[in-house]
Amino acid sequence: MSATPGPYEQTVALIERLLGLSAVHRESERGLYIDRGLYVIKQGSSYVMISVLRSGPAGDQVLVRVTAQVVAGVRAEGALLRQLMILNGKLRFGAFAYEPHGELILFQHTLLGGASLNDNEVLAAVHDVALVADRYDDHIVARYGGRRMQDVLEESAWARMLHIEHQDSMPVLDDTEEVALRSTPASGSAGKSGPKSGPKPHPESGGHGKKHH
Repeated sequence: MSATPGPYEQTVALIERLLGLSAVHRESERGLYIDRGLYVIKQGSSYVMISVLRSGPAGDQVLVRVTAQVVAGVRAEGALLRQLMILNGKLRFGAFAYEPHGELILFQHTLLGGASLNDNEVLAAVHDVALVADRYDDHIVARYGGRRMQDVLEESAWARMLHIEHQDSMPVLDDTEEVALRSTPASGSAGKSGPKSGPKPHPESGGHGKKHH
């Protein structure tokens, strides 16, 4: 009788089944296998990285960190960091983070792995992280400089390997500290509030449904 898989193995197996990936099948329509426990997905115009991490004193707890790189090459000025902290306090899902190496702005969300993790939870986290990255990248570049990750990756060998297609720009956020969208003139739709709950790993953020601090 085979032993019951541990929480790490359960989590990795779920994600690889969901994405159709493995050490043998390293690329699928849903994503790319980088290493065991490390995967990249193209979602809209964003790249989302899923990393499975051991946690806890004995390494017996598992986290699933979902990360989108939003903007590259932007300096960590006080006004920018203040804006990101304000947004973190308003968003009901995930959090922005700053990675000095590469001057990256990330958006991250962390799930608890193991037997309680399910397909819908992972898919919702990937979708929502990509949505936030899409909505805020133009706004951050316009106010603070840097380049959208979509623009950076389109020029890289990694992008060519993933067969990126050009995506239309998302609507630019209103130039305020409020989390509100401004519709493009062609859409004629009313503004919407910030997203609600419902690729280089870095600091942890809250979880979708189940938060880890």
